[in-house]
Amino acid sequence: MSERNTILIVDDYEFNRLLLSEMFPERDILEAADGAEGITTYEKNRDKICAVLTDIMMPRVDGLGLLDFFSKAKYIMEVPVFVISADSSNKVITKAFQLGVEDVITKPFNVNFVKKHIDHIIELYELRRVVEGMDGADITDDDFV
Repeated sequence: MSERNTILIVDDYEFNRLLLSEMFPERDILEAADGAEGITTYEKNRDKICAVLTDIMMPRVDGLGLLDFFSKAKYIMEVPVFVISADSSNKVITKAFQLGVEDVITKPFNVNFVKKHIDHIIELYELRRVVEGMDGADITDDDFV
């Protein structure tokens, strides 16, 4: 349906990036070790990325800094962003949702649930892009079964 098939994983721990990337063998994976690298990687690959998974606690630019940038740049409207973090404080969760995150998933998590949930949200974003692309298209009764 879409040429967007890449997930960007932003986490300072290589093991966490590996664990998350192995959940999505059918997708291409890009990795970043902190929010600053995540922003640069997203901007270079913006047309390929279908989701961003980010940790909160990272050096240089943390996950909330990444979310703040995505929110101000309106990237948060283009692609679903998920926080996957051990920090489950109300302050962090509230701020993440205020910045437009799609969901906050706390560690430890159920791999099957998280994969299914993220895949489902990616599909919804893809369908939204298709519908938005149909804006102004000639739709007739023959288009509906």
